[in-house]
Amino acid sequence: MNKLKPLTLLLSLLLALISLPETSAASAVELTPAVQAAFDLTAATAVPTVRARLNEAYAELAALKGQYDDREEQIRKLHYSNQQELIVVRKQIKGIDLAKVSRLETVYATAKQKYQPLFDQYSALNRRIRLVKGLKDKTLNAVLRSQADAMKLLVQLAREDISGKLSQLKAAKDARSKKVTAVRQTLAGMESPQISIKSHKSTVTALNKRVSADWSDFKAAIRKQNTVLTSQSLSSLVSGYRQIAASKQKIIELEQKVAGVISSAKKQAEA
Repeated sequence: MNKLKPLTLLLSLLLALISLPETSAASAVELTPAVQAAFDLTAATAVPTVRARLNEAYAELAALKGQYDDREEQIRKLHYSNQQELIVVRKQIKGIDLAKVSRLETVYATAKQKYQPLFDQYSALNRRIRLVKGLKDKTLNAVLRSQADAMKLLVQLAREDISGKLSQLKAAKDARSKKVTAVRQTLAGMESPQISIKSHKSTVTALNKRVSADWSDFKAAIRKQNTVLTSQSLSSLVSGYRQIAASKQKIIELEQKVAGVISSAKKQAEA
Protein backbone atom coordinates (compact mmCIF):
# COMPACT_ATOMS: atom_id res chain seq x y z
CA MET A 1 0.00 0.00 0.00
CA ASN A 2 2.99 2.27 0.70
CA LYS A 3 4.65 1.22 -2.51
CA LEU A 4 4.63 3.86 -5.25
CA LYS A 5 3.36 2.90 -8.65
CA PRO A 6 6.08 2.89 -11.36
CA LEU A 7 4.74 6.03 -13.07
CA THR A 8 4.48 7.93 -9.79
CA LEU A 9 7.98 6.84 -8.83
CA LEU A 10 9.33 8.00 -12.18
CA LEU A 11 7.59 11.37 -11.83
CA SER A 12 8.95 11.84 -8.31
CA LEU A 13 12.47 11.15 -9.55
CA LEU A 14 12.10 13.60 -12.44
CA LEU A 15 10.73 16.30 -10.15
CA ALA A 16 13.70 15.88 -7.85
CA LEU A 17 16.11 16.21 -10.75
CA ILE A 18 14.55 19.34 -12.23
CA SER A 19 14.38 20.97 -8.80
CA LEU A 20 18.16 21.03 -8.43
CA PRO A 21 19.54 24.59 -8.06
CA GLU A 22 20.88 26.30 -11.18
CA THR A 23 24.64 26.86 -11.35
CA SER A 24 24.51 30.27 -13.04
CA ALA A 25 22.25 32.74 -14.81
CA ALA A 26 23.96 31.97 -18.11
CA SER A 27 22.85 28.32 -17.91
CA ALA A 28 19.39 29.00 -16.42
CA VAL A 29 17.64 27.08 -19.17
CA GLU A 30 18.99 23.55 -19.44
CA LEU A 31 16.83 21.16 -21.38
CA THR A 32 18.04 18.01 -19.66
CA PRO A 33 16.58 14.54 -20.23
CA ALA A 34 14.84 14.87 -16.85
CA VAL A 35 13.15 18.12 -17.92
CA GLN A 36 12.20 16.56 -21.25
CA ALA A 37 10.66 13.54 -19.54
CA ALA A 38 8.73 15.68 -17.04
CA PHE A 39 7.46 17.86 -19.86
CA ASP A 40 6.41 14.80 -21.87
CA LEU A 41 4.42 13.52 -18.90
CA THR A 42 2.71 16.92 -18.55
CA ALA A 43 2.01 17.22 -22.27
CA ALA A 44 0.55 13.70 -22.25
CA THR A 45 -2.21 14.90 -19.91
CA ALA A 46 -3.34 17.62 -22.35
CA VAL A 47 -5.92 17.26 -25.09
CA PRO A 48 -4.38 16.50 -28.52
CA THR A 49 -4.57 20.07 -29.86
CA VAL A 50 -2.97 21.54 -26.73
CA ARG A 51 -0.40 18.72 -26.65
CA ALA A 52 0.58 19.53 -30.23
CA ARG A 53 1.04 23.20 -29.40
CA LEU A 54 3.09 22.35 -26.31
CA ASN A 55 5.35 19.99 -28.25
CA GLU A 56 5.79 22.54 -31.04
CA ALA A 57 6.69 25.28 -28.55
CA TYR A 58 9.11 23.01 -26.68
CA ALA A 59 10.80 22.04 -29.94
CA GLU A 60 11.18 25.72 -30.85
CA LEU A 61 12.59 26.46 -27.40
CA ALA A 62 15.15 23.70 -27.87
CA ALA A 63 16.12 25.11 -31.27
CA LEU A 64 16.37 28.65 -29.89
CA LYS A 65 18.46 27.44 -26.95
CA GLY A 66 20.90 25.81 -29.39
CA GLN A 67 20.95 28.97 -31.48
CA TYR A 68 21.59 31.00 -28.30
CA ASP A 69 24.75 29.01 -27.55
CA ASP A 70 25.94 29.12 -31.17
CA ARG A 71 25.52 32.89 -31.45
CA GLU A 72 27.13 33.44 -28.07
CA GLU A 73 30.20 31.56 -29.29
CA GLN A 74 30.17 33.45 -32.60
CA ILE A 75 30.04 36.77 -30.74
CA ARG A 76 32.88 35.70 -28.47
CA LYS A 77 35.09 34.74 -31.41
CA LEU A 78 34.30 37.92 -33.36
CA HIS A 79 34.97 40.13 -30.34
CA TYR A 80 38.25 38.38 -29.57
CA SER A 81 39.35 38.62 -33.21
CA ASN A 82 38.51 42.34 -33.27
CA GLN A 83 40.51 42.92 -30.10
CA GLN A 84 43.55 41.15 -31.54
CA GLU A 85 43.32 42.96 -34.89
CA LEU A 86 42.95 46.28 -33.09
CA ILE A 87 46.20 45.61 -31.22
CA VAL A 88 47.91 44.99 -34.58
CA VAL A 89 46.50 48.19 -36.13
CA ARG A 90 47.50 50.33 -33.15
CA LYS A 91 51.00 48.94 -33.40
CA GLN A 92 50.99 49.72 -37.13
CA ILE A 93 49.89 53.30 -36.40
CA LYS A 94 52.92 53.83 -34.19
CA GLY A 95 55.14 52.52 -36.97
CA ILE A 96 53.71 54.59 -39.84
CA ASP A 97 56.68 56.17 -41.71
CA LEU A 98 58.66 55.89 -38.48
CA ALA A 99 61.72 54.45 -40.24
CA LYS A 100 61.64 57.24 -42.83
CA VAL A 101 61.37 59.96 -40.17
CA SER A 102 64.13 58.37 -38.10
CA ARG A 103 66.39 58.17 -41.15
CA LEU A 104 65.82 61.84 -42.01
CA GLU A 105 66.42 62.83 -38.39
CA THR A 106 69.76 61.05 -38.58
CA VAL A 107 70.59 62.72 -41.91
CA TYR A 108 69.72 66.14 -40.48
CA ALA A 109 71.70 65.58 -37.27
CA THR A 110 74.69 64.24 -39.23
CA ALA A 111 74.69 67.26 -41.53
CA LYS A 112 74.64 69.66 -38.58
CA GLN A 113 77.50 67.79 -36.97
CA LYS A 114 79.44 67.69 -40.23
CA TYR A 115 79.21 71.44 -40.84
CA GLN A 116 79.65 72.59 -37.24
CA PRO A 117 83.48 72.86 -37.50
CA LEU A 118 83.03 75.10 -40.57
CA PHE A 119 80.60 77.33 -38.67
CA ASP A 120 82.95 77.46 -35.71
CA GLN A 121 85.88 78.46 -37.96
CA TYR A 122 83.78 81.12 -39.67
CA SER A 123 82.67 82.56 -36.32
CA ALA A 124 86.25 82.54 -35.03
CA LEU A 125 87.47 84.27 -38.20
CA ASN A 126 84.86 87.00 -37.86
CA ARG A 127 85.88 87.54 -34.23
CA ARG A 128 89.52 87.96 -35.35
CA ILE A 129 88.43 90.47 -37.97
CA ARG A 130 86.67 92.51 -35.30
CA LEU A 131 89.70 92.31 -33.03
CA VAL A 132 92.27 93.42 -35.65
CA LYS A 133 90.05 96.15 -37.00
CA GLY A 134 91.36 98.57 -34.39
CA LEU A 135 94.97 97.70 -35.12
CA LYS A 136 94.83 99.44 -38.50
CA ASP A 137 96.84 96.64 -40.08
CA LYS A 138 95.52 96.83 -43.62
CA THR A 139 97.43 93.81 -44.87
CA LEU A 140 96.25 91.51 -42.10
CA ASN A 141 92.75 92.93 -42.38
CA ALA A 142 92.69 92.29 -46.11
CA VAL A 143 93.93 88.70 -45.70
CA LEU A 144 91.34 87.94 -43.03
CA ARG A 145 88.53 89.48 -45.05
CA SER A 146 89.60 87.55 -48.11
CA GLN A 147 89.47 84.34 -46.07
CA ALA A 148 86.07 85.32 -44.65
CA ASP A 149 84.64 86.03 -48.10
CA ALA A 150 85.83 82.64 -49.39
CA MET A 151 84.46 80.87 -46.35
CA LYS A 152 81.16 82.79 -46.48
CA LEU A 153 80.15 80.96 -49.67
CA LEU A 154 80.91 77.58 -48.07
CA VAL A 155 78.93 78.54 -44.97
CA GLN A 156 76.00 79.63 -47.12
CA LEU A 157 76.02 76.33 -49.03
CA ALA A 158 76.26 74.40 -45.75
CA ARG A 159 73.32 76.28 -44.28
CA GLU A 160 71.27 75.65 -47.42
CA ASP A 161 72.11 71.96 -47.23
CA ILE A 162 71.06 71.78 -43.57
CA SER A 163 67.92 73.80 -44.28
CA GLY A 164 67.00 71.44 -47.13
CA LYS A 165 67.44 68.41 -44.90
CA LEU A 166 65.38 70.06 -42.16
CA SER A 167 62.60 70.80 -44.69
CA GLN A 168 62.61 67.15 -45.76
CA LEU A 169 62.38 66.07 -42.12
CA LYS A 170 59.49 68.44 -41.39
CA ALA A 171 57.65 67.33 -44.53
CA ALA A 172 58.07 63.67 -43.54
CA LYS A 173 56.79 64.38 -40.02
CA ASP A 174 53.79 66.29 -41.39
CA ALA A 175 53.00 63.47 -43.83
CA ARG A 176 53.29 60.91 -41.02
CA SER A 177 51.03 62.99 -38.77
CA LYS A 178 48.38 63.21 -41.51
CA LYS A 179 48.51 59.46 -42.14
CA VAL A 180 48.23 58.69 -38.42
CA THR A 181 45.30 61.09 -38.09
CA ALA A 182 43.55 59.54 -41.10
CA VAL A 183 43.87 56.00 -39.71
CA ARG A 184 42.65 57.12 -36.29
CA GLN A 185 39.69 58.84 -37.90
CA THR A 186 38.86 55.59 -39.67
CA LEU A 187 39.09 53.71 -36.38
CA ALA A 188 36.71 56.24 -34.85
CA GLY A 189 34.08 54.57 -37.02
CA MET A 190 34.02 51.78 -34.42
CA GLU A 191 32.44 54.05 -31.83
CA SER A 192 28.88 53.96 -33.14
CA PRO A 193 28.60 50.15 -33.54
CA GLN A 194 30.33 49.64 -30.19
CA ILE A 195 27.75 51.85 -28.46
CA SER A 196 25.00 49.84 -30.16
CA ILE A 197 26.66 46.58 -29.08
CA LYS A 198 26.63 47.77 -25.48
CA SER A 199 22.95 48.65 -25.77
CA HIS A 200 22.02 45.25 -27.24
CA LYS A 201 24.07 43.46 -24.57
CA SER A 202 22.10 45.33 -21.89
CA THR A 203 18.91 44.18 -23.60
CA VAL A 204 20.14 40.58 -23.61
CA THR A 205 21.03 40.80 -19.92
CA ALA A 206 17.54 42.03 -19.07
CA LEU A 207 15.95 39.34 -21.22
CA ASN A 208 18.10 36.66 -19.61
CA LYS A 209 16.72 37.68 -16.20
CA ARG A 210 13.19 37.39 -17.56
CA VAL A 211 13.95 34.02 -19.14
CA SER A 212 15.40 32.80 -15.85
CA ALA A 213 12.15 33.70 -14.06
CA ASP A 214 10.09 32.08 -16.84
CA TRP A 215 12.22 28.95 -16.58
CA SER A 216 11.45 28.68 -12.87
CA ASP A 217 7.74 29.05 -13.65
CA PHE A 218 8.02 26.40 -16.37
CA LYS A 219 9.67 23.88 -14.04
CA ALA A 220 7.07 24.55 -11.37
CA ALA A 221 4.32 24.03 -13.94
CA ILE A 222 5.60 20.67 -15.16
CA ARG A 223 6.18 19.58 -11.56
CA LYS A 224 2.47 20.14 -10.99
CA GLN A 225 1.60 18.82 -14.45
CA ASN A 226 -0.35 22.03 -15.00
CA THR A 227 -0.77 22.31 -18.76
CA VAL A 228 -2.16 25.86 -18.65
CA LEU A 229 0.80 27.24 -16.69
CA THR A 230 3.18 25.11 -18.73
CA SER A 231 1.81 26.62 -21.93
CA GLN A 232 2.02 30.17 -20.57
CA SER A 233 5.57 29.88 -19.25
CA LEU A 234 6.71 28.04 -22.36
CA SER A 235 5.21 30.73 -24.57
CA SER A 236 7.01 33.42 -22.56
CA LEU A 237 10.27 31.46 -22.76
CA VAL A 238 10.02 31.17 -26.55
CA SER A 239 9.19 34.87 -26.85
CA GLY A 240 12.15 35.82 -24.67
CA TYR A 241 14.55 33.62 -26.62
CA ARG A 242 13.30 35.04 -29.91
CA GLN A 243 14.08 38.55 -28.69
CA ILE A 244 17.47 37.42 -27.41
CA ALA A 245 18.18 35.79 -30.76
CA ALA A 246 17.35 39.04 -32.55
CA SER A 247 19.62 41.07 -30.26
CA LYS A 248 22.45 38.57 -30.57
CA GLN A 249 22.16 38.56 -34.35
CA LYS A 250 22.38 42.35 -34.27
CA ILE A 251 25.47 42.13 -32.05
CA ILE A 252 27.05 39.74 -34.57
CA GLU A 253 26.35 42.17 -37.40
CA LEU A 254 27.75 45.07 -35.37
CA GLU A 255 30.90 43.11 -34.47
CA GLN A 256 31.28 42.37 -38.18
CA LYS A 257 30.92 46.09 -38.87
CA VAL A 258 33.66 46.79 -36.31
CA ALA A 259 35.81 44.17 -38.06
CA GLY A 260 35.27 46.01 -41.35
CA VAL A 261 36.36 49.31 -39.81
CA ILE A 262 39.49 47.73 -38.36
CA SER A 263 40.27 46.07 -41.70
CA SER A 264 39.99 49.43 -43.51
CA ALA A 265 42.24 51.09 -40.93
CA LYS A 266 44.75 48.26 -41.30
CA LYS A 267 44.94 48.73 -45.06
CA GLN A 268 45.43 52.48 -44.55
CA ALA A 269 48.24 51.89 -42.09
CA GLU A 270 49.96 49.49 -44.49
CA ALA A 271 49.78 51.89 -47.45
